[in-house]
Amino acid sequence: MEHLDADLLSLLALGEPVGTDADAAHLAGCPTCSDTLRGLRHAVHIATLDPGGVELEKPGSQNWTAIHQALGLSPALATDPLNQHSVPRGAPPERSAIDPATAQAPLNHGSKTASAPAPIRPSAKNRAARPGLWMMAAAAGIILGTAAGWVAAGVIGHTGTPSPSSTQTAPASIVLAQTSLSPLPAHTGSGDARVEQLPDGTRQLMIRLSNDHITGFRGVWVGSADLTKMVSLGVLANESGNFTIPAGIDLAQYPIVDISNQPYNGDPAHSADSIARGKLNLKN
Repeated sequence: MEHLDADLLSLLALGEPVGTDADAAHLAGCPTCSDTLRGLRHAVHIATLDPGGVELEKPGSQNWTAIHQALGLSPALATDPLNQHSVPRGAPPERSAIDPATAQAPLNHGSKTASAPAPIRPSAKNRAARPGLWMMAAAAGIILGTAAGWVAAGVIGHTGTPSPSSTQTAPASIVLAQTSLSPLPAHTGSGDARVEQLPDGTRQLMIRLSNDHITGFRGVWVGSADLTKMVSLGVLANESGNFTIPAGIDLAQYPIVDISNQPYNGDPAHSADSIARGKLNLKN
């Protein structure tokens, strides 16, 4: 079964009006996608929870002390930001909200007096609101982490394509014919040849032939039984290679597999110097 896309489920969890009727029908009948969406909606609910009515327990100053030491922060940051009245032993005294070095004198504009700029340090009200922001950030991380986990586990993915089940097997190739390749006089190379039909119907001639000391390159051919007709399939550059047999070639009429020593003279015809040869044993 092909499951819904991860992005689509995420948008549905956020309340976006997305998806087709087919997606809705799939969601209604698929326990996996329904459970995934339910989990995403729960994470969104946590992320968007209003912390105004939630009473949070303020962590002790020892937590900030441990953080300060672990990160190696400067002594100026030793004071617990959530409890400015708690000053660790040996830490410098806390500065006032307005730093005398940065405060500006009042500016006279006629009869009006401009006040000094607002302090950079957040107010107690802003500090009290920080835990709520931390909650939302943490919940957002839960959403991303949960979605990433589901994708990694194969529950949902960008393509929506499930992993193949153990009962699904790829179509196998069919062996149509095979033969051994025997060396001809003055040569020592030997091996075997096999014809396989691939799942798409293409026929492949698979050659394995040991190296031989020749002066040219090795050409691969199929020919008639009397060798009066030869069809070139390519060049065998290594000890093994695969070659596509043209659709119009009837192996019953071209049962001979021939490997030739072709000189570097630009002539595409068979050189009449065969290295190894064999007759295909066609299977019914």
